[in-house]
Amino acid sequence: MARVLLIDDDSENLETMRQLLQIDGHELVWAADGEQGLAQLRQCSPDLIISDVIMPHLGGYAVLETVRADPKFSGIPVLLFSAAMNDEARSIALRRGATEVLAKPFELAQLRGAIRRCLGQER
Repeated sequence: MARVLLIDDDSENLETMRQLLQIDGHELVWAADGEQGLAQLRQCSPDLIISDVIMPHLGGYAVLETVRADPKFSGIPVLLFSAAMNDEARSIALRRGATEVLAKPFELAQLRGAIRRCLGQER
């Protein structure tokens, strides 16, 4: 399957999503904040980045902007999620280059569908 970089400062969310991704056969790399996530990005070259928006040190929008600004990584799909993902935030995330966005809490089926769409496995 795919190599997925998962960035989230909430250890419970991280563990739940990590388990789901591994069950679905994805290779997983994770980080607790955006700074760690960007360091992991440079080491692992993921097929997909899944990131929370609101985190300490460096948030999901900054991760997204850094990814989109670097030609080496700009083509990697980025799925952003947040408890604050209302219609306005969704529009901002998509304008900034997010491939998919999810509002927390979300169902695991929603996450799976978003991952498949990001990886081009579902339209």
